[in-house]
Amino acid sequence: MEKKIHFANLNTLRFIAAFLVVIAHTEQIKMAKGLSNIYDIPFVEIMGSLSVDLFFVLSGFLITSLLFIEKETPSGISIKKFIIRRLLRIWPLYFIIMLLGFFILPQFQNLKIGPPFVDVNESFTANVILYVLFLPHIQSIIIGPILYCVQAWSIGIEEQFYIFWPFVVKKFNKRKIVYFILVFITSYLFLCLLISLATRNQNLIDKFSLTTLENINIIFRHRLKFDCLLIGALFAVVNTKIKDEYFIFNKYFQIFIYLLEGVLLFSGYDFHGFFWEVHAVLYGFIILNLVRTNTSVINIDYPIFDYLGKISYGVYMYHIIIINLAITLLQKYDLLVIAYPIIFIFVILISSFSYRFIESYFLTKKKDFSVISTG
Repeated sequence: MEKKIHFANLNTLRFIAAFLVVIAHTEQIKMAKGLSNIYDIPFVEIMGSLSVDLFFVLSGFLITSLLFIEKETPSGISIKKFIIRRLLRIWPLYFIIMLLGFFILPQFQNLKIGPPFVDVNESFTANVILYVLFLPHIQSIIIGPILYCVQAWSIGIEEQFYIFWPFVVKKFNKRKIVYFILVFITSYLFLCLLISLATRNQNLIDKFSLTTLENINIIFRHRLKFDCLLIGALFAVVNTKIKDEYFIFNKYFQIFIYLLEGVLLFSGYDFHGFFWEVHAVLYGFIILNLVRTNTSVINIDYPIFDYLGKISYGVYMYHIIIINLAITLLQKYDLLVIAYPIIFIFVILISSFSYRFIESYFLTKKKDFSVISTG
């Protein structure tokens, strides 16, 4: 019988992350259309990316926690079932967005946007191949972000993580998993530092090209987020090892973490390019405390937010379509003042429809391959 596991507050945290992404992309699209916007404010510019990093940390924490529980069952971890579960959850919306973004919506000329977005029909074959291979994060760097599909860059990273991570959890005990995570993150950050330094080395620039080195640097620093996923996984290990009496569950420590995250987020401080990991660690502490409802200083586990968290994948995948349609129509009638209410309402409606009539079908199928599920 499938065992039901509930991680308190995490669906609400997903909802918060998803709607911060909506706000960031709304301002970015307004900027791309030449409309008044606040995208140049550091907080707004990094808000979307940091919210996606929160998704990564959440995914690393949740997937690893579930794998640990499954590992303790008589049948152990089934790699095949794990992969099938991930495909049933991720693939349907991914390919729906690809279909809309590649073949249908580009036919409407009045919806087109210029830089930083590229025309999907330029390098069309290469774009299709990279997306089908779940490499949208690579495509967005070497060719350029495709309107309506640009958000899918994070899906490619998660898919690659899901290919190797269950093997690690199945093979190693928790101590070795911690060593693996620490060695990987240390090596990754060292490699990123070397690549960053290489972009400033004139001899290397002359031998290769500044554009090539910068693209490599962007791919490693901004499009390979295994470190954020693994930081989430590390906190999943911590969650199984420590008791509520530890200082990190103290209410004053929790308040300090929330205040520190708020200050860093609103200041937009970038730690010389290595701010993703700093925020990811803070997210880990926040998640660790939120799932411990008996010691958490806040509770955000309410039914309405829980539901919005459940449809957050749809919010994340559909929101750019809704944003562009809403802004285009509202601009025509000089009604941009109501852009956000319209965008939020229709993003929720479309995502709810998708969850009820598309995703639920595949989620039902997913249960056939589940030993552990979240509620």
